[in-house]
Amino acid sequence: MLMLDSIPADIQEALARILLAIAAFAVVWLLRHLLVGFARRVLGRFRSFKSVSARQGMTEAIGQPVSIVALALAIDVSARILELDPAAETLVFRMTRSLVIIAMLLLLYRLIGTMGQSRSRMYGFTGLTVDTALLPFVRTGLHLLLFAIGAIIVIQLWGYEVTGLVAGLGLGGLAFSLAAQETIANVFGFSMIVSDRPFVVGEFIKTPDVEGVVERVGLRSTAVRQLNQAVVTIPNSKLAGSAILNWSRLSRRWIDFFLGISYGATPDQLEALMAQIREMLAAREAVDETSVVVHFIEFGDDALRILVRAYVKRADWLEFTQEREQVNLEIMRIVKNVGLTIAYPSRSLYIEKLPDVRDGLRMLGHEAQSADANDHRS
Repeated sequence: MLMLDSIPADIQEALARILLAIAAFAVVWLLRHLLVGFARRVLGRFRSFKSVSARQGMTEAIGQPVSIVALALAIDVSARILELDPAAETLVFRMTRSLVIIAMLLLLYRLIGTMGQSRSRMYGFTGLTVDTALLPFVRTGLHLLLFAIGAIIVIQLWGYEVTGLVAGLGLGGLAFSLAAQETIANVFGFSMIVSDRPFVVGEFIKTPDVEGVVERVGLRSTAVRQLNQAVVTIPNSKLAGSAILNWSRLSRRWIDFFLGISYGATPDQLEALMAQIREMLAAREAVDETSVVVHFIEFGDDALRILVRAYVKRADWLEFTQEREQVNLEIMRIVKNVGLTIAYPSRSLYIEKLPDVRDGLRMLGHEAQSADANDHRS
């Protein structure tokens, strides 16, 4: 007591504030584990997430950010107990606010990494379905955006002007985007191909530029092996902007052609021909009988044109060609049995009356005599 009485009152008050600040810091820091556990229990009961894995990922990501917030709170409480001067108080204020911002950014960073691990977690967090091949690009893009926003906020918090920095970054980004315009276009083309899935590796496609089997879909280009076994590499930007015909996704193929019958066929013969063709197509197992269309459509220049259409339940090209071969042969047999012939391109010339040869010779002789008489007079 004598020693304390000998210490000036202002020093005693300062020492008491220091000890109280240290005690408050220690208490808050020791309570961080309770804060982390409480936050995890609260999030574990939060039902707005789409799945259990999403809630689990959220609770796993929250530990370290809550610890940083507890540290900021401990520093802030200690500083308020110490009653620092305005300059030091401003420094502590900026430090604690920076720690809180860093904790929030870290939480978002870890959440992005967690939800981007799989399609199921992405759906659990956002309710959106994203293709697995696009997940790395989504994660990277969101991380870069988060880093840029966090850096700007922290720099502004410490009193620095970021307008010039943002303008410089904007000009630099513009120059970079112009220099890498083609590469960026191909990356976006890849994302469109992967997300829309107009084709996958192994499928047979046809575009205005290439036709063949897709062998590889890369970040910059897609490789297609043509029927002649040559491999064509197409930039993704060009492929994504083209009309793509995917032959591998057919559920059935169709027969569609005109059967030309020679003129001279009678209506009865045409009716018998069409009836037998309809009956033949409907009886075939591979043909969809509800789709059979056989009708006498028009009088062509060189044939009577009969439309023949039907769906064939064979998606494989080889099986379809085999079925069509049998259909064509059966049609040829039916045409022959009915007594008709298949027309071929031809042109006929009809002359009403041929002149008499003798009349022509007499006319030529008369013209020759007239010419001799004219020569004699002259």
